[in-house]
Amino acid sequence: MPSSFTIHYTERLVPLTRLQLSTQTKPTSDVGALKSTHAILYGSPSGATVQESVDFLRTFPVREDKLGPQSDSEELVFYNAIIRTTIFNMYALAVDLYLEESSAAQLDAEWWANIEQSTWSVALYLLQSLPSRICRVLQLIQTRKISVRLSAFHPSSIARLYRDTSPIHQPSAVASFPLVTVGKSTRPDSFVALAEKLRDGVVYSIQRVISLLLFPLRLSQEECQLRRKELEKVRDERAEVLGKILELRPLLANGLGADFNVSTTGSSIDNEALTGFLFKFAVVTSGDASQKAVLPLIEQLLGAFKNHGIMHNTYLEAHDLRRPSRLTLLWPRLFLLPPLMLYCAKHIYASRSTLAELMLDGANTVQHFFKDWLFDPIKDVLITIRAGGEDGVIVRREAVAADLDSLERMSLALAREKLDYDSTQLEALSRHIRQGDLTAVLKIYEEDIKYPVKSAISGTLLRSMFIQVQKAKVDLDQALTGIDKLLKSQELTFAFVGVAPALAVIYVAGGFLGGLLSIRPGRYGGKLRKTSVWLAMRRIERLLLFQPKLHHRHNVETAHSDTIPALTTGLLVLSLAHLREYALTSLPARSRLREGFLEDIEDLEDPALSRSEKLRIIDRMWKSWGKELGWYNLAGGRSNR
Repeated sequence: MPSSFTIHYTERLVPLTRLQLSTQTKPTSDVGALKSTHAILYGSPSGATVQESVDFLRTFPVREDKLGPQSDSEELVFYNAIIRTTIFNMYALAVDLYLEESSAAQLDAEWWANIEQSTWSVALYLLQSLPSRICRVLQLIQTRKISVRLSAFHPSSIARLYRDTSPIHQPSAVASFPLVTVGKSTRPDSFVALAEKLRDGVVYSIQRVISLLLFPLRLSQEECQLRRKELEKVRDERAEVLGKILELRPLLANGLGADFNVSTTGSSIDNEALTGFLFKFAVVTSGDASQKAVLPLIEQLLGAFKNHGIMHNTYLEAHDLRRPSRLTLLWPRLFLLPPLMLYCAKHIYASRSTLAELMLDGANTVQHFFKDWLFDPIKDVLITIRAGGEDGVIVRREAVAADLDSLERMSLALAREKLDYDSTQLEALSRHIRQGDLTAVLKIYEEDIKYPVKSAISGTLLRSMFIQVQKAKVDLDQALTGIDKLLKSQELTFAFVGVAPALAVIYVAGGFLGGLLSIRPGRYGGKLRKTSVWLAMRRIERLLLFQPKLHHRHNVETAHSDTIPALTTGLLVLSLAHLREYALTSLPARSRLREGFLEDIEDLEDPALSRSEKLRIIDRMWKSWGKELGWYNLAGGRSNR
């Protein structure tokens, strides 16, 4: 099944391969077979369909008696359509083949780079690959009939063995180990010189021990580095061929749009544009265009594709460039998991009573938390909203009214007895008392304090003082009533403040548990996918600014040229295919973000645009999508390697 990039890149050429019958075509006897074969080729390109069409065309000779110079028979129309579709499918298969191989090489190279960068990852990889290493060592000992001696495990012997057996010849890590020699003191033979010799000897021994301990790690790290470099070399080679194939698309479009011409002898059918494309296509993919006829050349290319896939896989297997199998990566966990589970089960069973109490306490804590801190405060909020704050918070209205009525009765009684007020004056005094004015009582008090002893014994001094005490109590009640009104006005706020901590705890705990239990990625694919897209964007810009060079070639175009070489085109397609796959799977469908992102990718895929024009498209993508996709915040994050 072709990749999404292959389908998108070749979909504009599909209409050129469609069968178009005119009203004047003459029916022939082989029409049914031709129609069935062409219907099969309408499906997705694959090696099986191409092989089927080639087998059919091999058994369908173009006969002079049927296809003359002016022939418009239906057989000729179907024959030309099948030739077009077969060549188109070959092109799509080649794009998909080299894109898949270069993408797989890039992914494997990135995996080895991730292992190489971290010492912990190198140590874990060494542990994971230890059984296979032991097996290879035993096979090597058995094959070469090496006698196992203690000196065979010296680092120099192991390094020499590594150089002899490694398919990728590079300097060994042992060469980078510093050898510390014990320095000779220039001082006379004394206690100080002896101490320096002992110190140098101890330092040398410690460094040797550390070197021996780190030797496997450094050797494994160098192994990861060599494999990464070799995979990058494979990726560049496949990407260069892919770039050359993509550059042939305009030539293929011209060939598919051109008409087939019958030769003057009537013995062959010719399409110069399509034939020229096929020869160049053969040179790019297989390096050989010895066949001059179209059908034998198609057969040669199909066989070359099959051999190329076999040789590619054989090369990767022979050099052990693929990442280890899942069983190799998981065996330490599978080995340690049963005893750890047994130990945990035994420990849990021994502590079952304590764990039961902890679970009970936890359940009670959760229950009381929801009841006392969540449900009851929410219930109080609802009650507050429904009641509207009728009752007081500090004092009640009945208590304030009772104190004020008592003050009024005491004052009126004193005024009636001492001042002989009539009913009219008492009503006026009552209104003044309601307003807080006790002038009449205060006048009596002022007269009484002129003769305090006499007024205290036989007068009204004590009564006027108690009235003032009651007045102070009424004033205090009124002050508390004001505070009570202020609190009542903010009662709903206080109710929400009481329930806010519980809601915050529920929100944080729910988000944490939801993140643990949820299998859905974050927005726009999550941080990991957005980081991979950010790295792809940065890689595209670097490719356009600094055009890469192949390992075996030094006379490539400089970065100052505005044309894009084939290697850069192929590497750009790898990153663009990743961006297209991200847009189709992670961005919301039928949104401006997705449509605009795909339009920018399509502009970058256009081979007619120059390097400077594509750099402007990159700037537009950063300005348009950088903030929305969070690219500006990903630069400061930690590496996932």
